[in-house]
Amino acid sequence: MPLKENYKSDPTRCISQPFVVAGCLIKKNNKFLLVEENGKYNFPQGWIKLGEKLDCGAKRETEEETGLEVKITSMQGIYTLIKKKKNKTLHKIKVIYNANLTGRKKRNSDNLKIEWMSEKEIKNNLRKMWDIDMLNIIKNNND
Repeated sequence: MPLKENYKSDPTRCISQPFVVAGCLIKKNNKFLLVEENGKYNFPQGWIKLGEKLDCGAKRETEEETGLEVKITSMQGIYTLIKKKKNKTLHKIKVIYNANLTGRKKRNSDNLKIEWMSEKEIKNNLRKMWDIDMLNIIKNNND
């Protein structure tokens, strides 16, 4: 099925059904690439578009959020995150890939701040992280 470029996703679907996001775990010099959005940090990731392959969505979202081109090297894992937010249940299925930077920069279309953090820095700043499972994802990293 071809990717629906003009498809408008329904933001309320995140409280009415599980939703899928894909992203990349990028490690360099024992630090992980994070993006900051609304004062909190996460791995670059986002919702999959209708008709989009998971790895293509992870690459697209990472490049949009960071302005850096990446090459996916392997599957990191599939994670389920269920949390309460404002009396609503969010059920996120996250597909995370390991990726390397290709070194080329392009326009950062989402205009998010990027930051490199070590595992210890992430652990010491958990309240500033979007998702509580970030340390589990890092511990599963084999790259």
